[in-house]
Amino acid sequence: MAREYETGRSLVASLDFGTEITEGILSLAEMEGVDMAAVSAIGALSRAEIGYYDQTSHQYRTTRIDRPVELVSCTGNLSMRDGSRALHLHAVLGDDRYHLLGGHLQRGEVFAAEVHLLEHMGQPLSRSHDPATDLYLWRDR
Repeated sequence: MAREYETGRSLVASLDFGTEITEGILSLAEMEGVDMAAVSAIGALSRAEIGYYDQTSHQYRTTRIDRPVELVSCTGNLSMRDGSRALHLHAVLGDDRYHLLGGHLQRGEVFAAEVHLLEHMGQPLSRSHDPATDLYLWRDR
């Protein structure tokens, strides 16, 4: 499945100190009426939670990082799931020893974050359950 989309607006924003990053990005998308976009962010988080999807158990294993980290890279997408906006974000986080941690970004408390949404115009993709992976993936339906 592949679809072609026109590029819409390119929106940039700084999220407020203390904001939960996924809520902040979803709030920005809602305020701007964006239903589908490529998402990227950089900055720093006071704490974070990342996950790894265990392909055998079909469950996310998460780890909390209760210390400041750099948001070295964060990339993902915004689309629809069950009629609501849904984020799928992956992040690389760097600590004060220059060690990197990465995975599915579940949550993060913003110290400073700059977000870029690149809107895609057209019928928004929707996520639906995939029985083979037990994930909610884009489907051509």
